[in-house]
Amino acid sequence: MSNYKWKFARIGGVTRVYISSAEDIKHLDELDKKMWTVLSCPVSGLEIDEQSLKYMDTNGDGHIRIDEVIGVSKWLCKVLKDLQPVVEGKDTLPLSAINQEDEEGKMLYDVAADILNQLGKEPTAISLADSKGCLDAYRKNKFEAALEAAKKEAEVAAPYGDKTADIDAAYKALDAKVKDFFLRGKLTKYSKESAPALDVQVASIEGISPANLTDKLAEIASYPIARIKEGVEAIALDEPINPAWAAQFETVKGALDPKAKKLTEAEWNEIGAKLKAFEDYQKSISITEDDITVDEEQAAKQSVDKLLHLTRDFFTLLRNYITLQDLYNTQKWAIFQVGTLVVDQRTCDLCVRVTDAAAMAAQAAKSGMYLLTCDCVSKSTGNTMKIIAAVTVGEVGDLFVGKNCIFYDVYGVDYDAKIVSIIDNPISIKQAMWSPYRKFSNFVSEQVSKFAAEKENAVMADATAKFNAKTAEVKSVDLTNAAAAKEAGKTAAGGFDIAKFSGVFAAIGLGLGMLGSCLVAIFSGLVKLSIWQLILVILAIFLIISGPSMFMAWLKLRKRNLAPILNAQGWAINAAAKINIPFGNVLTQAVNFPAKFDVKDPYPEKTHRIRNFFLILLLILIIAYFICNALGFDWMAYCKGLFTGSSAPANVN
Repeated sequence: MSNYKWKFARIGGVTRVYISSAEDIKHLDELDKKMWTVLSCPVSGLEIDEQSLKYMDTNGDGHIRIDEVIGVSKWLCKVLKDLQPVVEGKDTLPLSAINQEDEEGKMLYDVAADILNQLGKEPTAISLADSKGCLDAYRKNKFEAALEAAKKEAEVAAPYGDKTADIDAAYKALDAKVKDFFLRGKLTKYSKESAPALDVQVASIEGISPANLTDKLAEIASYPIARIKEGVEAIALDEPINPAWAAQFETVKGALDPKAKKLTEAEWNEIGAKLKAFEDYQKSISITEDDITVDEEQAAKQSVDKLLHLTRDFFTLLRNYITLQDLYNTQKWAIFQVGTLVVDQRTCDLCVRVTDAAAMAAQAAKSGMYLLTCDCVSKSTGNTMKIIAAVTVGEVGDLFVGKNCIFYDVYGVDYDAKIVSIIDNPISIKQAMWSPYRKFSNFVSEQVSKFAAEKENAVMADATAKFNAKTAEVKSVDLTNAAAAKEAGKTAAGGFDIAKFSGVFAAIGLGLGMLGSCLVAIFSGLVKLSIWQLILVILAIFLIISGPSMFMAWLKLRKRNLAPILNAQGWAINAAAKINIPFGNVLTQAVNFPAKFDVKDPYPEKTHRIRNFFLILLLILIIAYFICNALGFDWMAYCKGLFTGSSAPANVN
């Protein structure tokens, strides 16, 4: 049981431990693990120096867990006398803050002082740039020395000395051609009569002789590398070689005994085997910086580099690990926030990198937030990024898949962004209030468009069929009856059949009559109500339509939670990361234009506010009338009886 007095705060609607001092770092091992907001976070994909996170990831599994965070805090408390630079997140550490009474602290002090002496600086304070530059230089020098040693070793092992590289290139160019020669020789043994056919044909040379032969090198190269004779088994070194291959062959001869008179197939294959073995050997001794063994001096320099990385970044991790303090601090970026999305006259600051698209698609909807997934490409750097952004303010009518927008990362680099998917959740109670009417309007618009398109297609299809039929009929009519056929066509195609359309007119009249009856019934009831009763009725209708949507939005807005999004990124979240309504109003900033304008609009639109009000009111009343009528409920009589004190029938039947 810890006796340390922790500070607590209400952050994001959740009670959390508040980390703010060096004393808090010293007592981290006493903090109940149930109070930690995060249990594990990934090393990569965060807006914090990845090298700092790798230093904290002591087991190298790619995740930082509570025990590793506690281990770092204990190490810092051991090697430092003063943790204030850690709290301040400075990248420069006074050497006086290092605990020389500790053995490891003494080593860090000596190495840091040595680094500063090498750089020609006073050994009073060392910066992260000092340690990083010294460590990088040491690694580079060690790597270059190892690489040079490997090159010398390879030169000693080269089968043909300094000529090996040239011979290898010439051999690879000639390999197929030389093997072709040996196969032709074997065929002459199999068929003696074929020797002339397998050799270069005089007719082929005669065919190209009138031309400039430098333009015919490709054709000359197709001839055998040497002359084919009956039973030939080797290339005679004192006889002419195909001019197209002579230079390469002369290079390969450097791999033969100077006294050799011929080149056999076995000798050719032996040269190839030696070159292949040398090539494999070179590959086996190729090294990278990761292959260099860390010696004692490099390990000591790395310890200083680790100390300075942690001095700068450890407290930042704690604020985002124990409490998510930076998320709720508008002056800082949380380490999982990657920038700002500008879309539809608003800026969205809660943007998280998507590293696992499948996991994000499966879990993001549980956050209860309205989310945009965007593919981002920077034209200036060529970098690409997939992000998911929370929209917490404004309307959504102009947000759709395929919409182009702009994303700025935390360093100010701009990206072209495109919305690729949307997770639809309430943004505000106001938006939810108008949602039923918007959905109804969209539904009516879609149905009207669909109906019009179907009718247009039907009319066009019918007209096309009649036109084709009439064309065929006219062609079949004898010329002597052309006039009569023409008159008959006019009657069939252009005549108006009143009987055919009477049913349509009757249906239209019936519909208009029903609509008129409804309007008369509605207005006859309304004129009997007083003003205050009419207002209450309108409010009741409004609540019936919008109330459920607003109530559901209120419930969902209170439950908005960032945890599912972080969980999809590989975090293990131990407490809710709520995005309540006031905080949501901070995460997204909508445009705010002044009420007065400096320049008058030369093309102002006429406003019909009164007309629009009554049209909307009429639509609401019509919808309410049909709903109540379908339920058999006489809501007008009921409301009138309720306010007059008289009984009224509740059922129209």
